[in-house]
Amino acid sequence: MLLLEAAEQFFIFLESERAAAKNTVDAYRSDVRLFCLFYGDGDIESVSRRQVIAWIEFLLERNYERSSMARKLVVLNVFFSFLVREKIVSENIVNDIFLPKPQQKIPDTLSFHEIEKILFVPDQNKPDGLRDYAMIELMYGSGLRVSELCSLEFQALNFENNFLKIMGKGSKERTIPMGNYAKEALQRYLALARPHFVKKNTGSALFLSNRGKAISRKTFWKRLKNYSKLTEIKKNMKPHMLRHSFATHLLENGTDLRMIQEMLGHENVSTTEIYTHVDQKRMREQYEQFHPRSRFDIE
Repeated sequence: MLLLEAAEQFFIFLESERAAAKNTVDAYRSDVRLFCLFYGDGDIESVSRRQVIAWIEFLLERNYERSSMARKLVVLNVFFSFLVREKIVSENIVNDIFLPKPQQKIPDTLSFHEIEKILFVPDQNKPDGLRDYAMIELMYGSGLRVSELCSLEFQALNFENNFLKIMGKGSKERTIPMGNYAKEALQRYLALARPHFVKKNTGSALFLSNRGKAISRKTFWKRLKNYSKLTEIKKNMKPHMLRHSFATHLLENGTDLRMIQEMLGHENVSTTEIYTHVDQKRMREQYEQFHPRSRFDIE
């Protein structure tokens, strides 16, 4: 039986026996026909596992979303299960095929020089400038998530021992160091700026908006992005880059990976290991830039 003929039988089965919704049938039809288009209208029994894998590689090369690819593979699996049930083919060649794991994306970071440029921008003669400066110092200095930063309360601060007590993901508590620069910035904010934002309904939130409530992640992101635009930094600035930079700079300077894991609040060290790739990438860039034998000079 030809592949397209088998596909048509499958669509009839979906509509009549399964009584599948029209949208479902249309989606299945689209995905199966895409495979048919790739394979051609050959004998269904000659379709091999290797050809299904080649189809997946074809989709990968064309940058299909992984969610879309996963759905297509599920549909193809259902299709071949139907073919086995109807004794059109002897085995489901799709059953044990899985999508390859995505390549881990190396996080974007800032250099220490770029961090300093951003810190120079907030106007510390104004309450919002003092607040933003303290937030940037603390997020970079302690590697906080932006959600942790914006939800900080007074009881999290321990100025005597220079530590923060953080309630992270999954309500897991961790204690992390607070740098002297961040401590000084926080103390100036608390003395000179926070009283400006306090309203009658203000609670124990540390960083306040103009309404006297805890500042939102969105507001902080917008302000950080605006500060970045006032420098010559061309990167797409996001708050999480401060956290990534914290981890990367610690690793570059010899901090143990397990210690970084603990400070970031990662459950598994495998999550923290992404920063070793950042370090290796930067090492390679430095090598290629400065070592006289790293490349050929072609005239």
